[in-house]
Amino acid sequence: MWTRKRIRWKGFGWSSFGILGIMIFIPIAQAQQSIDITDTIFATGKMLLESKELTIYTSEVWGIATSNNENKAFENMTSYCLAMRKFVAGRPQKSLTYSKFTDKDGDFFVVETIGSEAAESDWTFLQGTGKWKGITGGGKSWFTIRMVKGGTPGTFHGRVRLTGTFELPK
Repeated sequence: MWTRKRIRWKGFGWSSFGILGIMIFIPIAQAQQSIDITDTIFATGKMLLESKELTIYTSEVWGIATSNNENKAFENMTSYCLAMRKFVAGRPQKSLTYSKFTDKDGDFFVVETIGSEAAESDWTFLQGTGKWKGITGGGKSWFTIRMVKGGTPGTFHGRVRLTGTFELPK
């Protein structure tokens, strides 16, 4: 037999279940997401300084990103990067790269990559516009195909892979 008190408790129970479901869903919806992209690049390079002891190399880089996982938000973004690399006695020491990735709507984000003598570098989101406004996160990057000389002197081709996580504000 359904009493008024039992109906109220049942309604309260379903309401509580709904609120609990929303409370669980919102953090998941805003949780970190994975990023795994390959940026196929074309670069021009210039020597700032070249000696046996110290070499400093600068490059201007253009690319097209391809998503390697289920997150296709980064698919076909264009990239434009400015990079500087230091070598001491022929061995890589430090690198610093700033990359701007732009989507088909014109929204973009900027990534800073800091490298050392290791093959992997660390990258971090610095800023974003439009749908990327407030983006945070970062990860690791490395060359999947090292820079190879292009057909024109001073040009190079290669592929860089970026993996990690990102989060967008609510």
